[in-house]
Amino acid sequence: MIIALDECDAGTPLEAGICIIGAGAAGLTLACELDGSGIKVLLLEAGGLRPDPAASDDVYRGSAEAPHPNPAEFRRVVFGGTTGTWGGRCVPFDPIDFEKRDYVPGSGWPISYDEVARFYPRAMEYCDAGAFDFSVARSLPPRGGRSGAKAPLPTIPGLNDESVILADRIERYSLPTDFGKRYRTKIARSANVSALLNARCVALHRGAGEQKIASVSVADRGGTRREVSAQIFVLAVGGIEATRLLLLSEIQSGSLGRFYACHFENTLGRVVVKRGEAAFDFEKTLDGVYCRRKLQFTPGAQRQHHLLNSAFRLHFPSYSDASHGSAVLSTIYLAKSTLIREYQSILQHGTEAAVQSPAAAHVRNVLFGMPALGKFAYQWLFQRQLAARKLPYTLVKNRDGSYPLEFNSEQTPQASSRITLGDEADRDGLRRVRVEWRLCEEDAQAAERGFLLLQDVLREHSDCRLEIDPAGLLPAMRRSVPLGGHHMGTARMASSAHDGVVDVNCALFELPNLFVASAAVFRTNSHANPTLTIVALALRLAEHLKSLR
Repeated sequence: MIIALDECDAGTPLEAGICIIGAGAAGLTLACELDGSGIKVLLLEAGGLRPDPAASDDVYRGSAEAPHPNPAEFRRVVFGGTTGTWGGRCVPFDPIDFEKRDYVPGSGWPISYDEVARFYPRAMEYCDAGAFDFSVARSLPPRGGRSGAKAPLPTIPGLNDESVILADRIERYSLPTDFGKRYRTKIARSANVSALLNARCVALHRGAGEQKIASVSVADRGGTRREVSAQIFVLAVGGIEATRLLLLSEIQSGSLGRFYACHFENTLGRVVVKRGEAAFDFEKTLDGVYCRRKLQFTPGAQRQHHLLNSAFRLHFPSYSDASHGSAVLSTIYLAKSTLIREYQSILQHGTEAAVQSPAAAHVRNVLFGMPALGKFAYQWLFQRQLAARKLPYTLVKNRDGSYPLEFNSEQTPQASSRITLGDEADRDGLRRVRVEWRLCEEDAQAAERGFLLLQDVLREHSDCRLEIDPAGLLPAMRRSVPLGGHHMGTARMASSAHDGVVDVNCALFELPNLFVASAAVFRTNSHANPTLTIVALALRLAEHLKSLR
C-alpha cells in the first residue's frame, strides 16, 4: 500500500516491526526484500511520487566550502530518491578496497570483500545492469563473428602488459533505473509493506532509560507531526541526511560526521594514439547492457607504488573550446542553460581553466556540421529518449585524434573532512548541514604518481603516448574537485565503538535497534560509484533483519 501521511486516519497508530526511513535505492531494496516476509514494514518517504524541486532545495540546502557543491545538489526529495536523476553507472568495489593497507591510514573493513560480493549479482538485477561480470573478454562480443572470432580490441591499442595495468575492465550502466517507478507496483501490492508519502522523519526518540530508538517523529507537507513506533528502524536517507539525523539525535560517537569522502576527479593531459584505434565509444555487452572501458592499476601495482584505487577513462574534448570542431559539442555548450545545475559543471571539463570560445565560433561549428548534428539528433531521439535502455551520455571524439584523460580516485579517510550542523534551520526546524571537504596532500601526490606511472606504461607497452606537463601535474591534482553526488564515510563501519559508528551489521553501537543503509557506513570508498555497493549492503542488511525474527 502507498498512501500520503496527511490522508491517514489521525486516530490510527502508526506502528511497524521495521520502519525504513527513506525510499531511495537502499530503502526500496530493503522494502522489496522484506515483502512477503510476514514482518509489518512501514516505509517513510519525505517526498511524493513526483519530484518537488522547491522541497528538495529547502530540505537539503546547506553550506559547503568550495570546491564542494551545495549539499542540495545531486539529491532529490521524491519516492525513488536520487535514482530519478542518476547516470546509472554500476561499478563494484574491488577486494583491495576492503584490505588493511599500511599506506592508507584508516583502511581495512571489519568485513571481507566476499561478504559483500555475494550480494553483487542480486544488486545488479535490482539496478537492471546485467551480469556481475566486468571483464572485456567475457562481457563483450568477439570480433569477426563465430567463425574465426577474435577477442575484443584492448582499451588502448597495443597494451599487453596486464601485470601492470588492468586494461580489460568495463563499467556497466543501468537503464538508468528509477527505483521509485521500477518498484512502485511491488510496494503498492504488498500485503505487509506500506509506504507513507510526504512523511519526513524529523526526529529520533530514545526509549526511556533504554539504549534503543522507541519512535520517530514525521512531518507532513503542512508541518503536522505524528509519531511512528517500531521495534527496528533503518536510516536509508543517504549519506548526508543520515548523518544529519544522527547528529541532531546527539549520538555520542566521536567518528560521527567525520571521515567524509566523495571521490576526487580531474581531466588532465591527453592520450595520443600512434597506431590502431582506442576503445572510446559506448559498447553493448553480450547481455545487451551499455558499457565503457576504463584503465585501472592492478592491486600489485597499487601496493608497490602506494597508489589509491583509481580509474582512468578516455574523455571527450572540452565543450567550451570551439577548436574541437564538433557541431554536437558546440550545440550542447550553447544550450548549457537548459541543463540541470548538476550537469552544467560537466561543461567546465574538470578543474583546469578551459578555453571559453566566443559564441560565434560555436555557431560556426553548428552551421558547418549540420549533417553530423542531424545524425546525433536521430541517435539522441531513438537511443536516449525513446529507448528503454538509454545511451548514457554523449561521446564525441576530438578531431585531432587525441583524448583528454579523465581521472577519479578514492580518498584517504580524514577526520578533518566532515559534516557538521550549522545555525540556520529548514522549514521543519532542522538545522542545516555544513560540509567541510578536504583533499590531503598525500592523495594529490598518489594521483601524480599514478599519472606518471601510466605515462611510462603507455610509452613502453602500447601504441599510444600520454602527454602531460610534469611540472604542472601536482598543482593540478591539488585543484581536483569532489564528485559532489557521492557522500560517504561519515557513519563508518567498525569492529568497535572506539573506531566507528556502526557494527558489521550496520547497527549503531550506541542504539542497536537503529541501522544505517547508506554510503555513510563505507570505511573506505574505492573509485567506484557508490550506488551498486549501497544496494548490495541493503540486500545484506535485509538478510540480517529477517534472521532477527
